[in-house]
Amino acid sequence: MVTCNVCGGPAAFMAKHPEADLYRCRSCTHCFSLPDSIVEAEPYTTEYFDQHHQRWFAHPNIELFANIARGLPRGASVLDVGCGRGDFLKYLGRTRPDLTLTGIDLSPNAPFPGIHFVQGDFLTTPLAGQFDAVVSLAVIEHVVDVQGFVARLQQLVKPGGRVTVMTLNESSLLFALARTGKRVGVSLAFDRLYSRHHLHNFTRDSLRALMEGHGFEIESDVTHNAPLAAIDIPITNRIADALLRSGMWVLCQVGNATGRAYLQTVNCRNRVVA
Repeated sequence: MVTCNVCGGPAAFMAKHPEADLYRCRSCTHCFSLPDSIVEAEPYTTEYFDQHHQRWFAHPNIELFANIARGLPRGASVLDVGCGRGDFLKYLGRTRPDLTLTGIDLSPNAPFPGIHFVQGDFLTTPLAGQFDAVVSLAVIEHVVDVQGFVARLQQLVKPGGRVTVMTLNESSLLFALARTGKRVGVSLAFDRLYSRHHLHNFTRDSLRALMEGHGFEIESDVTHNAPLAAIDIPITNRIADALLRSGMWVLCQVGNATGRAYLQTVNCRNRVVA
């Protein structure tokens, strides 16, 4: 038995992955990789962007960007945590020129008009002041210390400010199908979804528990999908790839209809008083 990273409750062994041992919390339902069991840590080199997840970074989720942008007040200062190549910030630069934009990532970014890029570890790199809105898209699942990560989000957002976190939804139909596939000997989806760079696989309950545990008020909690073209399927055969994408399209439609799509986004308000 090990301790859950989110709520501190007891977590039991769930499954063996080729790259790590997976555990699930009995209280908040959070699923995570046991750090000591990880065969080799993800290095996050340029190959991570250019090869392993080429489709994801080549097809930004514009619909998600637009939804987040609509909730940003006029003239707001915005910090994008784990900004990658800056796609979200560049979208805001095109559509919301009233905003002040800052992005931080472990990887460097070339200078870009209207955006202040910072290279460094979000948990330790100094950033000037606080922001009206802090956004983190597909990052928290990669972080070892999720408690420290959310505490840092709260430290950098102004009292009453907005925090948006997007991550995978482990309570989705896609993850359920992947777990079923593994039990019957078809582990392709399971191995991909629970791979070493996804240290944390948040359910809707566990993500809410983490944010609320740090005093955030959750204003909205939605599930959604990424663009079909952005989904990385480790298949080189074109026919097999097309068949899997067709199946994925159907799964996305059912997920949307049932509220069990494979991504989730929470929008929170910082209740800390100045």
